[in-house]
Amino acid sequence: MSTTPTTFATVINEGSVALYQSSLVDELGVAIGSGRVDALTLTLANKADGSIINSRSDQNVLNANNVTVSAGGALAYVLQTADTAMIDTDLPTETHVATFKMQYDTVSFSNWDVEFIIRNLEQVP
Repeated sequence: MSTTPTTFATVINEGSVALYQSSLVDELGVAIGSGRVDALTLTLANKADGSIINSRSDQNVLNANNVTVSAGGALAYVLQTADTAMIDTDLPTETHVATFKMQYDTVSFSNWDVEFIIRNLEQVP
């Protein structure tokens, strides 16, 4: 998995539910299924000031807290309305960064960021 942030393809309206999906693979391109994952955490923060969103600070998300990992290595994170709430209501959009940290096969680690652009509906003409 890469540590370079990826940007979610769709702008998300504030207060909406959204789905992020990814495939977990190791350095050889082999799927990392749920049976190989020892730990998976998520931190969700406002990119502008680093404030934590929806109490998601190093939160356990290994098949918990709206994140699932399948036996075949498919990861799904269902963002909740509190995950997409605007922090700075004066801005037309803001970026929320989800940082995933995964330990697998006991000694291997992978961390990656996903940026979600949130649209302030109060600012839409």
